Amino acid sequence: ASAMLWLLLPLAAALFLGGDSEVEPVSYHLIQTSSFHNHSWVHLCSGWLGELQTHRWNSSSGTFIFLYPWSRVKPEAWLSSGPSPGPGHLLLVCYVSGFYPKPVWVMWMRGEQEQQGTQRGDFLPNADGTWYLQATLDVAAEEAAGLSCRVKHSSLGGQDLILYWAPHSSLGLILLAVIVALALLTGLGFWFMKRW
Repeated sequence: ASAMLWLLLPLAAALFLGGDSEVEPVSYHLIQTSSFHNHSWVHLCSGWLGELQTHRWNSSSGTFIFLYPWSRVKPEAWLSSGPSPGPGHLLLVCYVSGFYPKPVWVMWMRGEQEQQGTQRGDFLPNADGTWYLQATLDVAAEEAAGLSCRVKHSSLGGQDLILYWAPHSSLGLILLAVIVALALLTGLGFWFMKRW
């Protein structure tokens, strides 16, 4: 005799789509088959994301085997500034990569307030079957401080990924320029002293 058990995991029951309010449900389920053979029970189990098998049960070690690298890897994210959209403005870019399945929610935020000017790019595939996405925000330079990029994805277990924008300090750039100028002047001074 054999029995099939389907378990719907709450974590993957509802996934977010970035940029709009649509929700795309994607199910993750486990299939367990138990059979009684030669006076002993044999248990087989596999994990499925939609129609794709992502995990297999290793009965000898009693552990699940990840069939794809992305089935254990959470998305990573990083920030940068893009080409300036105009005088006094910054283009903030939030990159998200290495996520699967495809539905993801990415938004620039100020505190808990969504920045409606967030522009989401196209989904691009990575070589390992995961996805890559970027979200941009055109903002006045003086308003960039305090902004953050928030990422929601089913693999994060309900813990949003939040990256805070840390603009380069203009004071630090000025100090660096002064140090470089002093070093050049000192070098020129030694060169002139040697020549004379």
